[in-house]
Amino acid sequence: MKENKIWIFKSIKQMIICIVLFCLFLFGFIYISTFDFKKEKVTDNEKFISEHKEVDIDNIYTYISASDAYSYIRNDDTIVLFGIKNSDWVGYYANILNSVAKELEIKQIYYYDITDDRADKNGTYESIVNYLSMSLTHLDDGTLNIYGPTLLVKKDGIIIYFDDETAFVKGNTSASEYWNDYQTNLKKLRLRSVLTDYIRSTDGE
Repeated sequence: MKENKIWIFKSIKQMIICIVLFCLFLFGFIYISTFDFKKEKVTDNEKFISEHKEVDIDNIYTYISASDAYSYIRNDDTIVLFGIKNSDWVGYYANILNSVAKELEIKQIYYYDITDDRADKNGTYESIVNYLSMSLTHLDDGTLNIYGPTLLVKKDGIIIYFDDETAFVKGNTSASEYWNDYQTNLKKLRLRSVLTDYIRSTDGE
């Protein structure tokens, strides 16, 4: 008695077609898996202009975390700009600072985006606030926070400049209105003086 063989293909032709399609599918899968689907890394200066359109792509800002910021501001020499996302006030200030810093050939300024950490009351952020408590503005209800933009310049263990002037502006004034030629040039003069002191060697040379 002959055994009944189970044949899943209706014909040899159908079997060949299925085998060819399977091989093509397998080859395609292997080929695609060789692709690098990782997104191209966005540089810090590109990220910065995506959040602050007022600043040139050729900027020197390097993003740092809360823990990095806490470490850097406790160091002897550092420049840290504190800011928040998509703020015209931060953007205009950062553009002025970037211009002066590049003029003096400063290669890097640290940028700490406080937006999320301030909202979440991040523990490291709170440590930074406590460390800077003598420089920060105390509100009438006792609230103590860092506001953007705030610039800290520290040299030889001393904070030689702490500027949060435009984090608090009276009146219904926009950043573009405030930063007219007079205010911009005045700030550039001040920053140029501060940053010149910063880059000057401790022996005065």
